[in-house]
Amino acid sequence: MVASSVKADPSWIPHSFVFEEVLKLSQRGLEIHVARFLFHGEEQIGTLYFHDTYKKVDPKVLLDFIKKMRYYSFGSLLRNPKGLYSELLYSKLIYKLIHKIRPTLIHAHFAYPEAWSALLARRHLKIPLVVTLHGYDINILHEYNYGIRRLRAYDHIVRKVLRHADCVIGVSQDLARMAKELGARNVVYLPNGVDTKVFTPELTSGEAELVNNLRRRWNIEDADVVVGFFRHLRPYYGIHYLIPVIRYVVSKTRTKVKFIWAGDGVEPYKTLILNMLKKAGIDQYVSYIGALPRTLMPIVYKTVNIVTNTSLTDGMPPSVLEAMATGRPVISFAVGGNKDIISHGIDGFLVQPGDYKTYSKLLLFLIENPDEVKKLGYNARRKIINFFDSEKRIENLIKIYKVIAKNEK
Repeated sequence: MVASSVKADPSWIPHSFVFEEVLKLSQRGLEIHVARFLFHGEEQIGTLYFHDTYKKVDPKVLLDFIKKMRYYSFGSLLRNPKGLYSELLYSKLIYKLIHKIRPTLIHAHFAYPEAWSALLARRHLKIPLVVTLHGYDINILHEYNYGIRRLRAYDHIVRKVLRHADCVIGVSQDLARMAKELGARNVVYLPNGVDTKVFTPELTSGEAELVNNLRRRWNIEDADVVVGFFRHLRPYYGIHYLIPVIRYVVSKTRTKVKFIWAGDGVEPYKTLILNMLKKAGIDQYVSYIGALPRTLMPIVYKTVNIVTNTSLTDGMPPSVLEAMATGRPVISFAVGGNKDIISHGIDGFLVQPGDYKTYSKLLLFLIENPDEVKKLGYNARRKIINFFDSEKRIENLIKIYKVIAKNEK
């Protein structure tokens, strides 16, 4: 498994979906070795092994570059030398692992740098390469400088990865379609999953006390309805659209409603957004609680009644799957995998990207109709159990592995 930033830590949020996947695969009896572009050292959980790059500076990388030059086009070399060095250093780790453990196949999460570094490492060896696309590696949002492919050099690399991969997995139907358009030969749609035994609407007595404590800490204990946003404060996640939404809602309803925003933020965007809240006179309705440990999230969703998602580009967002598994309806912009997950008016609402006026009216409708919240939340939970449970994804992934491995014999 090639996953550059995954950590052997259930509380670590970035790429947590990869950690949970490799852990479940190992629990199914597979021996999994994860190649990371980190410098922590070796780690092991049962038959799950984590391997890091050995050193940050390696003069022999230049020799590796000479051997691998034929894999690069002239255009793909015209970019930041640091990125070029990093992918060669990463590929060296993968190359050593290939010769050490002799894997049945290589599975890379993200086309770049993971799959590209794996492709450089595999070279002439007949080891199948499976690539999972998640969004940033293929989607483009020029106005927010989002997506690796907006730069021509990386676009060439991603296209080459897709052409040479033995199987490309798109976690949304949009990603699967785009992979085919960019030249992938064997494309499979396999959505992300969520553990429906961990993310559940049921509330034990111990959890109820914790929920109450969190609501007091976040100053939302007196609200009749709490609305959550669980994406990072970054421009392409579109939280700026929530400011006119909140202003509209609080001016139209007599229901006491409050909002919590959870996620890390990048500057200067985070400060800009928080200042916009104050300028709009609605900051008293919003509690920004920052990043939370991954292990707390099953409880966090239970502190809210409704979940909002204003991302302007998406693969298959785990936060939407988790909210729906917890029985919370989601109002989302209709982008990426959200269109696969949410059935409009049945288990949530879909709104055209940027249409904050329609978004405002739908949110107000839910705030003032608690029975509708319960109905949509119930349907959302059933949808996730039937189609997006993580155990189903693991079963289907193992089937893909078996087919790919069989075809290479």
